[in-house]
Amino acid sequence: MSIYTYLATDLISGRVLADTLPLTVQSFGMQLNGSGTLTGTLALNELYSVNAPAVAALECRRAVLWVLQDGYPVWAGVVWDWPDTSRHEGTLPISAHTLDSVWSHRLITDTIEYRAVDLYQAFIDLVTYGMSKQSPYIASFSPAASRPPDYLAMVATNGAVSRLVTPSGSEAILGVPWTASHTYSDLTQVSSAWADMCASGALEYAFVPGLDGAGNMVVFLRLGYLQLGRTAASSGYTLTYPGNVLDYGYQRTGSQSSNYVWATAPPNGAALQWESAYPHGADLADLASGYPLMETTVTWQGSVVTSQAQIDGFAAGQVMMRTQAMTLPVVNVGGGGRPRIRDIILGDTTTLVATSPLHPPQPNGAPGLQQQVRVIGWTAYPPKPSQSEYIQLTTSGVISG
Repeated sequence: MSIYTYLATDLISGRVLADTLPLTVQSFGMQLNGSGTLTGTLALNELYSVNAPAVAALECRRAVLWVLQDGYPVWAGVVWDWPDTSRHEGTLPISAHTLDSVWSHRLITDTIEYRAVDLYQAFIDLVTYGMSKQSPYIASFSPAASRPPDYLAMVATNGAVSRLVTPSGSEAILGVPWTASHTYSDLTQVSSAWADMCASGALEYAFVPGLDGAGNMVVFLRLGYLQLGRTAASSGYTLTYPGNVLDYGYQRTGSQSSNYVWATAPPNGAALQWESAYPHGADLADLASGYPLMETTVTWQGSVVTSQAQIDGFAAGQVMMRTQAMTLPVVNVGGGGRPRIRDIILGDTTTLVATSPLHPPQPNGAPGLQQQVRVIGWTAYPPKPSQSEYIQLTTSGVISG
């Protein structure tokens, strides 16, 4: 059984606010390209003097809560809310979200133009812009030139995010060009611009806690093209039921899948309304195998489309996710065994091997299910008196295109 400990730091300065917190955590998790959540409660003593340091350390909007599994940081996120409704329980509820949630509160207030800029560089630039409101890609006619110095000074102080490590050197260069324009009047969330990059640029990202070379707790920004994570051969773990897997569910969401996606883009200051063109957005293999036509629409958000190739690529990326995500195995792994949280890299491909009444053994005695899956998210449930420790993995089909 793992030992979980909790501490808090200041979002802006990185200063340690509390090196230990008496938290009972229901669950915490992470997912690709999006925010993971933590829910828990702080035990309150009858003496306010005992409570005060911990309560202050969990101040909404400025505290970063860290989860350590056996002394290693496996989760970090901002305490955004206290969903508190009663004093009778003797606790204070806490809700936190992974560090990427900060950029859903940062807007693009200038016109930024990326013209065939490296995809990784554009993503990192938006990360930096969200903290400083500065970018080498700000257009000359942008409002930035008329903003007073004290505004930039305020942003430099209050926009800072400490303990964040962004890619550098060769890890910051992909070699794939990205073209997009963000108009200041749209006041787009930075996180929405990231969503465009993921949907059309085939980019994946995750904010992953760990230790730097000096042993300091930091959060690494990880970027991947086509897919983040390791192959099944190099991920180092297999999911086996019965075995290290306590239980599994084999969800199929045919009602939510589509094999033809029509992508559109609003004008957003441009002259044309863009629409994807056939066969982009069509899963021709699925249709040819006899499945009925299932259509849906998606709308480009966060930047201005400037070419047909952009909207066609957006449609192609969306249909790939919507058809391959039709089967979504959910896997519960027992605590204390492998994989541990720190063994999992979001986006990993691994093999799910299972024998059950749903997947009975084959005539030759082989397991009934042998399928490669991607780990696109996980939720950890720490041990409690009424609950054994386990990790729930959310998986999807393996990206093959």
